[in-house]
Amino acid sequence: MTAADWPVHPHDDPVELAPGVWRVEGDLPNMPLRRSMVVAALPDGELLIHNAVALGDAGMAWLEGLGRPAWLIVPNGWHRMDCARFKARYPDLKVVGPPGSRKKIEEKQALDHTSDDAPIPGAEVTYTTLDGVKDTEAVLAIKRPGDTTLVFNDLLFNLPQMSGLFGFVYGRLMGNAGAPKITTIGKLFMVKDKAALRAHLGRLAEDPNLKRLV
Repeated sequence: MTAADWPVHPHDDPVELAPGVWRVEGDLPNMPLRRSMVVAALPDGELLIHNAVALGDAGMAWLEGLGRPAWLIVPNGWHRMDCARFKARYPDLKVVGPPGSRKKIEEKQALDHTSDDAPIPGAEVTYTTLDGVKDTEAVLAIKRPGDTTLVFNDLLFNLPQMSGLFGFVYGRLMGNAGAPKITTIGKLFMVKDKAALRAHLGRLAEDPNLKRLV
């Protein structure tokens, strides 16, 4: 693939969160917000990638050294920037997204499955549609012995205090920065049934091995 087909924006080095679970954070063009890719090892040397981020040559060599990219989660209709590039690079990828976001995602990349029916191998990794958000987002649960990671996307943010106009207005004045929370964007555009969402989040929180939210 040429550089034009594979544009790379600045990104951090990979961080291993738990055995077989890695995260890479990267910049978004012309935005103060960042994005996060999570990679999970599956049985038989396969990899699941949540929210693809195009990496440089060394980063892609690292990724491919972990195993064979087999599953790609496009977490909603707003996070599609590199999904088609990953599918072109790895034609056998099975692409998955929330059912309520299917139409928007498929403007960029066709889905093979939704979070309602994706046959991801092994019981340690599940991708489940969240209640109360009109099926527009799902949660990825990655379970290791004594350690559970939950991966959200736009529903749950943990914004730092940021400089600039966006940081002042959206972060400080509107109270969206400084702690994990459902932000104004999530409340306005995603949450449709607060009680149902609250109950689902409560069930997720009951996992005694829950260690982190991404």
